[in-house]
Amino acid sequence: MPASVVNRIRAGVEDLLQDRKLVIRILTVLLILAAALLLRIHESGKADITVDVADDATPASEIFVDIGGAVSRPGVYKADTKTRLYEVIEMAGGLRSDADTDSINQAAYVEDGQKIIIPAHREPSADTYGDAQISAEVPSQTGVTAAATQDLVNINTASKEELQTLSGIGEVMADRIIEYRSGTLFKSIEDIKSVKGIGDAVFDKIKDSITV
Repeated sequence: MPASVVNRIRAGVEDLLQDRKLVIRILTVLLILAAALLLRIHESGKADITVDVADDATPASEIFVDIGGAVSRPGVYKADTKTRLYEVIEMAGGLRSDADTDSINQAAYVEDGQKIIIPAHREPSADTYGDAQISAEVPSQTGVTAAATQDLVNINTASKEELQTLSGIGEVMADRIIEYRSGTLFKSIEDIKSVKGIGDAVFDKIKDSITV
């Protein structure tokens, strides 16, 4: 075989080997790029899931608040999130003249489902004459005087709004108290525990603020 033909075959084999090495290098680079792309897509998918969960947990833009006590129109009102107490009071027609504003924070934010009672100033029940206050004995089971009971809520005669000024007594519970006493008057303050929903825990909160 002529030497020139052998040299050409050898050169062709060397070129083929070099091309094969080049192809292997190219394939290696492509595999690395593909792996990096898959990793990035996987991480992007995780980020999307996190964002979706956060969106689902976002609270609704509307809330409902139940306000009672010393306001013109007690009831349930719809408001936006980040609504302050004074704005809910305005929805309820504003404060009554006997509202005790010193015991509330009108700048506080309200929450969804919150029950708010605006307390009222309690007026003295004793008779007054000039600058002197007269306290007469009041016959009762406990033998207390008018002076001792003038700041207490009489659970037999108090209005719905007055009952709602008691700690833990909302609109529904005040209605239950009024319904109960329409059939049977309370003979002692402990009898209020006969009203559905008033147990020892609630009674302990109000026992020092009520009378019969």
